[in-house]
Amino acid sequence: MYITEKFNLLQVREKRLLYIGLALLLLCLAFISVNPLLAKHSKLSQELEILKSDFIWISSKISVVKKLENACSSRNYKRGTIGDQITNLARRNLLSVNSFEQAEDKIKFQLSGSDANQFLDFYSQASCSGYKVDQVVMTLSSENNYDATIVVAAVEY
Repeated sequence: MYITEKFNLLQVREKRLLYIGLALLLLCLAFISVNPLLAKHSKLSQELEILKSDFIWISSKISVVKKLENACSSRNYKRGTIGDQITNLARRNLLSVNSFEQAEDKIKFQLSGSDANQFLDFYSQASCSGYKVDQVVMTLSSENNYDATIVVAAVEY
C-alpha cells in the first residue's frame, strides 16, 4: 500500500523513467544469469571437439595396437623340467640357483648374483617363459652380492 501510494504521487515522466529502469534492470539480470551458461556451453563444446578428434585418432590406431602383443621374443624357453627351465634362465642372466622348491602351483627358488640388472632381465625372461612372478625378497650381502628369494607360478598362454 505504501509503495502504491508513493507511486501514484509520481508524475507521468517519473513513472516512465521507473519503467525503463526496471526493464533495464531485468535485462541486466537476465544477461548476468545467462552469460555463465553460455560460457560453460562454449567451453564444453570445445572440449567435445577435442575428445572427438582424440577418439577418431585412437580408432584409427586399433590395427596398430592389435599387432603389439608383448615385448617377448618368439624363443621357446620351455625345454626340460621346470627346474631345468629356471636354471637355464638363471644361467642365461649370469645368476646362480641356490635352492629350488616346487609345490603344487607355486615354485620357490633362491638366486644370487652380483648385478641387480641381471635380476631384472631374469624377471622379464621368466615372464616371457610363462611364469608369473608373485613374490620377490631381495637382499644385499656384505660382499655386494644380491640374494633373492622368488616365488613364481606357471601360467599357460
